[in-house]
Amino acid sequence: MLPVYINGKFYAGGLNGVHRVADRLVREIDRLLDHRTHPAVTLLLPARHSAVAPPELRNIIVRSLDEAPSQGWEQRRLPSLAADGVLVNLANLAPLLHRRKITLIHDAQFLFPDNSYPLRQRLGYRLLTPRMARSSAMVLTVSEYSRRMLDVMGVSPASATQVLYNGVDHILNVTPDETVLARHRLSPRGYALMFGSAKAYKNNAVVFAAYARKPAPGVPLVVVGEQREAFTGPGIEPPGDAIFMGKCDDSALSALYSNARCVLCPSRTEGFGLPPLEAMLCGTPAVVAPAGALPEVCRDAALYADVDDPDSWNRAIAALDPQGVLFARKVEDGLARARQFTWAAAGERLLDAVLTLSAPALPRAA
Repeated sequence: MLPVYINGKFYAGGLNGVHRVADRLVREIDRLLDHRTHPAVTLLLPARHSAVAPPELRNIIVRSLDEAPSQGWEQRRLPSLAADGVLVNLANLAPLLHRRKITLIHDAQFLFPDNSYPLRQRLGYRLLTPRMARSSAMVLTVSEYSRRMLDVMGVSPASATQVLYNGVDHILNVTPDETVLARHRLSPRGYALMFGSAKAYKNNAVVFAAYARKPAPGVPLVVVGEQREAFTGPGIEPPGDAIFMGKCDDSALSALYSNARCVLCPSRTEGFGLPPLEAMLCGTPAVVAPAGALPEVCRDAALYADVDDPDSWNRAIAALDPQGVLFARKVEDGLARARQFTWAAAGERLLDAVLTLSAPALPRAA
């Protein structure tokens, strides 16, 4: 079998959503290699200025390089480092010059007009991503919706793209920090929770507009991820009584999920949509927009509210009375749905793909 190399450049960028998925997949592959016959697997890590320490791995060799983690490193140096084997790229980007590679492209949002990406990043993605896909032996993405969008947008044909759903059960691996409720004077099941982002496609404005109309008395809006000031530049006006917590660690987030009345996800598009499924797995209902991959991953386990109608968000929040039948049913449905998305299953599917490509008899992509 040919050796396998994992592109570890994403560790230099901090663990955002895409990078956290990539990190979890690396850990799952390492765990699964305990039980599989496999070639040498090496994580190539441009260590200079790395923002996050690499994980402790049992089976994957970590090769730390005293080299800057630049685009030039990825496009010019990485192909030579992995020239004799399979290269696994888990964070959207891959070198064009290495052809025996797997590339995980999480979504096609960089092509949407309201993606809020910086101009340079948007242009770079639009130029390079289709070429990265065409030069890959295998392209993966995180939902059927993303698979269709990559096809429609000319990035990768649907027939050449496979779906690798994310897992969500990582949220169960942390001890909830219940003190976060007392610190912010929150009552169990007495608030609605939303991830805050000023990006246009995240559509926080519709929930802010709903709260301006007081959807459910005594149910404050709690926003994690951003502070209030992040919304003033783009001209978004949050309600005055919303509680902004900024960035939360996983322990605080687990407690916030578990004690919320509901979690709100008003995005106009999502490649997958982790927060509603994480909330469901913590026993809390989700209210989501019928957009992007959200209907695909949530199905009928969530309540739906219109992307442009604040009143529909008001009605959904009010309907989820913690003492009511609907709330209990959505908790049960949500748990059943979220339990279907595990990192073990994602890791198995990815490792199968990697080992298939590592088989020496497999012909190279044209």
